[in-house]
Amino acid sequence: MIKEAALFLYLLLVRVLFSLCRCFSIQNKTVLLTSFGDNMQHVVTELERSTDSKVIILKEPRCSFRFQFQKQHVTLSFSPLSPIHFIRGMYHLATSRVVFVDNYHVILAGCRFHKSVTCVQLWHANGAVKLFGLKDKSVSGRTRSARHRFRAVYKNFHKLAVSSDDMASIFKEAFDKTDDSILRTGVPRTDFYFDEEKVSASRDAVRRKLSQPDDKILLLYAPTYRSEELNVESVNLDIFKLKEQLGERYHLLIRVHPAVNLSAVADDGFVTNVSGDYQIEELLAASDVLITDYSSTPFEFSILNKPMLFYPYDLASYEEKTGIWFDYQKNIPGNIAMTTKDLIRMIQTEDYHFHKVKSFNDRWNKYADGHSTERLINMLYR
Repeated sequence: MIKEAALFLYLLLVRVLFSLCRCFSIQNKTVLLTSFGDNMQHVVTELERSTDSKVIILKEPRCSFRFQFQKQHVTLSFSPLSPIHFIRGMYHLATSRVVFVDNYHVILAGCRFHKSVTCVQLWHANGAVKLFGLKDKSVSGRTRSARHRFRAVYKNFHKLAVSSDDMASIFKEAFDKTDDSILRTGVPRTDFYFDEEKVSASRDAVRRKLSQPDDKILLLYAPTYRSEELNVESVNLDIFKLKEQLGERYHLLIRVHPAVNLSAVADDGFVTNVSGDYQIEELLAASDVLITDYSSTPFEFSILNKPMLFYPYDLASYEEKTGIWFDYQKNIPGNIAMTTKDLIRMIQTEDYHFHKVKSFNDRWNKYADGHSTERLINMLYR
């Protein structure tokens, strides 16, 4: 109740500020409200190349992404804890012609955009395994005011960029949208995987930093987060057994979800905790095999046409508690291991079910071709 009361007061303040700022004219500006940054960097680069729009970046506290610019733009730390930047950010939100967002931003529940403004959701995943939005199983247990707030935020997702028809269907269910909200342009962050020079350079840079030779096979373990496991000391793998069986030919990288704090995995020559030190696209470019569970990483890794293994050790309980959009065992593009022993055997025998990767990519990256950002900006600005 205390949290709901605080959110009510916060959004009341937002509504007042936004209404005052709406008194000013809409300008030739683009606002990027971001928690993650990777999609937004592609948008900034294309805006600089093909438009004359001024760019305003509003970085939420969780956003650690370092943007690169060719022109001079405005970057603000967007938090009520930075009052001056926050008020400036509200002004820009209310007076920009196009707004890009990349997350569920609660502030949007207090924003009533002018009818000439377009707010575009660049979701932080190119595909989805677990339920979210209105299909999140926890929504039914939330208060009436919370459910109203969710819908108020989703209402401001005027357009949503997707790389596939399947993701379009998921967004329509998750955010209660119709097909005219969908932009079938491809998701900007997928452009990276079609640039062979950038992929190769990222691969080489990561391997150099890790001091790993070209003949060492890199395994990337990238599990999703569990809401009850945000601060953990270890991962659900027998790392000692993996090292004993695979240490000569393989090196294990562990990259936990950005929301998770992993504290006690020590780098020892076989395993490196790369959480927080690299962008996910760099790690996917450098890795030879992906090991994951319900993460969205396979939707991008499949573009690189590399093998995957799936380690959903808690599949039954995860399906019951969190929920999954599709039949997991039929749709994931790789073999399933339920124990570390299974993983070792599959890696040693290269039992990857590799034939599933192409069909998975064709299905989920139908509109991704390396020109998604250009297509998106053309559609919105021309």
